[in-house]
Amino acid sequence: MARLPVLGIAAGTTVLLLVLAGRYGYDGDELYFIMAGRHLDWGYADQPPGVPLLALLADTLAPGTLRVLRLPAILATATGIVLAALLAREFGGDRRAQWVTAAAHALAFGAVGRLLSTAAFDVPLWTLLSWLLVRWARLHREDATPQWLLLAVGAVVVVAMQVKFQLVVFCLALLVAVLGCGPRRLLTRPLLWVGAGLAALSVVPTLIWQHRHGWPQLRMTEAITAEVSQFEGATANLVLMVLGLGPILGLVLGLYGLGRLLAGRELRAYRFVAVAALLVTAFVVVSGGRAYYIYGVFPALWAAGAVSFQRRRAARPAKTGRRRGWPVYPAIAVSAIWPLADLPLQPQESYIGKPPQRFDKRSEIGWPQLADQVSDVYHQIPRDRRDRTVVMSDDYWVASALAYYGPARGLPPVHSGSRGYWFFGAPDADRTTLIYVGDPEPAVRAHFGVIRQVATVDNGLRIDTDYQGRPISLISRQKKPWRQIWPDFQRLNLLS
Repeated sequence: MARLPVLGIAAGTTVLLLVLAGRYGYDGDELYFIMAGRHLDWGYADQPPGVPLLALLADTLAPGTLRVLRLPAILATATGIVLAALLAREFGGDRRAQWVTAAAHALAFGAVGRLLSTAAFDVPLWTLLSWLLVRWARLHREDATPQWLLLAVGAVVVVAMQVKFQLVVFCLALLVAVLGCGPRRLLTRPLLWVGAGLAALSVVPTLIWQHRHGWPQLRMTEAITAEVSQFEGATANLVLMVLGLGPILGLVLGLYGLGRLLAGRELRAYRFVAVAALLVTAFVVVSGGRAYYIYGVFPALWAAGAVSFQRRRAARPAKTGRRRGWPVYPAIAVSAIWPLADLPLQPQESYIGKPPQRFDKRSEIGWPQLADQVSDVYHQIPRDRRDRTVVMSDDYWVASALAYYGPARGLPPVHSGSRGYWFFGAPDADRTTLIYVGDPEPAVRAHFGVIRQVATVDNGLRIDTDYQGRPISLISRQKKPWRQIWPDFQRLNLLS
């Protein structure tokens, strides 16, 4: 039975991620999700409320437990592996095609699920949506279509829209693809539009929040585009998109599957999947979005590739009478090396003396030590001034870490103008002295008269993180009340 190796791959990935989930510490984004959850609202500047709500629940049920916080992402990743295999089955894949698709998914995206993130849920939800539509198309050809599948499509969109708004692009791409190459009867089914209506209603509270706050999500899109342009560049970002298919196995399956969906006769009924994938990719490239925004289209391409290789093998028997085998096992063995770099297998001490790199695991190191250092600065302030002191940073990760670890160390409230943290509110009117972590931004220099550096960030671990060496300053002589100057602190863009 095909389910045994597929479930084995999913279970093995789950166990591995659970074992590694307790290494190092919280990622900066995870700390931000927890803080966003503690300021739970219908919307945020940079995301819908789904992941912050999960972070709040996990941190409430098991405070400080990394495995509990990361468990939903791990389970979502395992579910995505199974769904990818189910896609292969819908395309007509046999036992081998199904578990090869599952392996491609695990190798490419297994490491994504080790942290609580929007991407960890985005990919399996897009995969589930693809599976429902492909299943509907297959059963429709067999005149046995259960229309409840279309209500399920709406339910998936409802959930996915609480995680990330990029699903709108995928839905529009699917609409255009179905109009262009079928099955057009899908668009005449009332239940599809009932589901679409429910999905639209589900985002009304978030849209109201966005309207009341000046549509920051739209400005976030501009900020992301600017950051991608500076940090990656258009060419490098496109390379990251292709590499997202995974090494060797995923890359071959994905590109071959894309080609067979577009040009192959046997998968013609599902051509809309490939067209939608190309439309989503084109949109993300043109708009300057992050590479991982397109990763949800990959499982269907892997499934199509695996099934196409299966049929090719069946159609070309070797001269000896035996069919040619797939070079699957060597491909998987080589491909398995790729995700090792994304897993926290090496001890924390291995980072000592090495320069930081983007997206490495140092974003999980040094947060408690930073809170200790800021606490030392705070407790050196005379008692009569502490009640008028607030902690601030130019970075929402730093602010989130200090807000998370600060109460146990007696720190005052933490604020920041960075990203969505600005929307958590301004300091109280009587808190006019700042302990500021990071380079004082223009708004600080404009509205405060005294800036005095009192320390430098040093985690004491001899590990050079992105925050090592940043100044810690005492800032005073506020010129105007917070209600007047707080708008000047808002900064969605991380660029200086």
